[in-house]
Amino acid sequence: MRAILQHAPHDLRLADLPRPTPRPGEVLIRLRSVTVCASDVHLYTEGNVGGVSWDRPFVPGHEAAGEIVDPNGSHFAVGAPVVIDPAIPCRACDQCAVGHFHLCRNLLFCDLPPTDGAMQEYLAWPASQVFAVPESVDLVAAPLIEPLCVAVHATELAPDLTGATVLVAGCGAIGLFTVQMARLRGAKTILATDLIPGRLTLARQLGADETIQVGSGDLPAGMDVAFEAAGPQEAVQQCLNAVRPAGTVVVIGIPSEDRYQLQPSHLRRHELTLRFCRRQSENYPQAISLVREGRLRLDPLLTHRFPVERAQEAFDLAQRKAEGAVRVAVTFD
Repeated sequence: MRAILQHAPHDLRLADLPRPTPRPGEVLIRLRSVTVCASDVHLYTEGNVGGVSWDRPFVPGHEAAGEIVDPNGSHFAVGAPVVIDPAIPCRACDQCAVGHFHLCRNLLFCDLPPTDGAMQEYLAWPASQVFAVPESVDLVAAPLIEPLCVAVHATELAPDLTGATVLVAGCGAIGLFTVQMARLRGAKTILATDLIPGRLTLARQLGADETIQVGSGDLPAGMDVAFEAAGPQEAVQQCLNAVRPAGTVVVIGIPSEDRYQLQPSHLRRHELTLRFCRRQSENYPQAISLVREGRLRLDPLLTHRFPVERAQEAFDLAQRKAEGAVRVAVTFD
């Protein structure tokens, strides 16, 4: 099968790997699309994400969709369109026992050591971590259900958003999904910020009431809740400065350097709540329902498609955030 191997930062190569055989409890999926996430870009450009790195060539990618080719005794039918949850919990530790599967102490994650990623033509994956999607959903866009799940979970971590003023800092895919989710959860006013004007235009189309290009105007103050979905280290403090006393900041983004510099006096004097979002927490059924019901849109965020032979171009574009790129797909058509 065709697959992409990352040998070093900025070094992706098309490879011919053996097709996997599903083990008990796994299904075999013929992948149609894998989208390039910001964490994939960290691995591609820096060789690590959050301090985690590989010591061998590896298959990148974890946002994936395709069709079942071998149900292997599961409830899936051959040809069923599906997406994967890239995380595999142990279901035995103390966190799994209380339903915090995303906080599993022995979690395996697609494209982080020791588990290769999804940018391969066929993938054997636990049936418990595979979810059917409506046939009406474009399978090239379907991998975006994974970042949508993150936005669903992030808005769950916030206080009730009914009537709230909300800041979304960073309008990549997760930020744009957070704009949509904040609207669905009843926010009164949504303000979005980003460096890229085209992303701000998209934010307005998807529900933001107002947008500010970072660096071109004063950032807001007095917001009830802020979602940091940008990544740069300074963005967290900017969000803390933007919320009112007793406000809440939910951090979703991943900084390039695994540290923050915060102003503790500001947090203390205003009794601010700072929460961190760890991906998603069993949110796939809800996210898929939102897509099925037409309450949330995937397609506007899928801006570019590249065949697997041009994966390097896809990653370079995702890194540069050029040409209006939000989510870039690598396809196995």
